[in-house]
Amino acid sequence: MTEDTVDVRGTRIRLLREGDGPPLLYLHGSGDSGVWQPVLDELARDFHVLRPDHPGYGFSDEAKGVDTIHELAFFTLDLLDALGLGRVAVIGSSLGGWLAADLATIEPQRLTRLVLVGAAGLRVEGSGQPDEFTLEPAAAIAATYAGAEGRRTAGERFAALETDAPAMERYLRNRITTAHLAWNPYFHDPKLVYRLHRITAPTLIVWGSEDGLVPVAHGRRWTDLIEGSRLEVIEGAGHLPHVEATEQFLSVVRTFLTA
Repeated sequence: MTEDTVDVRGTRIRLLREGDGPPLLYLHGSGDSGVWQPVLDELARDFHVLRPDHPGYGFSDEAKGVDTIHELAFFTLDLLDALGLGRVAVIGSSLGGWLAADLATIEPQRLTRLVLVGAAGLRVEGSGQPDEFTLEPAAAIAATYAGAEGRRTAGERFAALETDAPAMERYLRNRITTAHLAWNPYFHDPKLVYRLHRITAPTLIVWGSEDGLVPVAHGRRWTDLIEGSRLEVIEGAGHLPHVEATEQFLSVVRTFLTA
């Protein structure tokens, strides 16, 4: 894995990448710590995987004028232009899934395949979606991870922030950026539903059956709204099935991406 800095119209973006195959853009969620996940190593066997820190997250600069996911989608298209990339496959997780879907409505021809993983972006009445801005850390971890191992690891990682000032600063900065992008209206764009008909890329929607942060009812709603899309529910996984159930996730997603 290599780390680069890409200049996008004056905004420096940190980019992690690996692999030599067709381009595959991974768009992270709001709680992502900026590390290269093992699932990306596996995908890099078949693809040139690119994982940027969104502006205002991790080690990337803030981008002027970007305070909605819709604006962030245009910025992401500028990033692809800066990288000289034409058509790409895209995987988006959580907030990154919302971003990926919005991007796919702006330039539908730019995406070869679209994978939405526990994607935010839609309002689903009665789904039980909690307000993550008000959750205590332990409750947020329990809503994100279904298994004891994932919860334990996440708890240790959060506790370690107390003695790692730079990591704590990035964590708080990520939360501030998320609030700017998704606080009001809460983690959805009421106008997005009227643009989803523009998506033409084959679309796979992947959800953990035990997702307590963005419940699986949201996955069914995405499937209803994106023509020809398919929902795959990974039993026993939480909000991050690509992290918590990597093998099951790969068995579904690799087949879809290489079909």
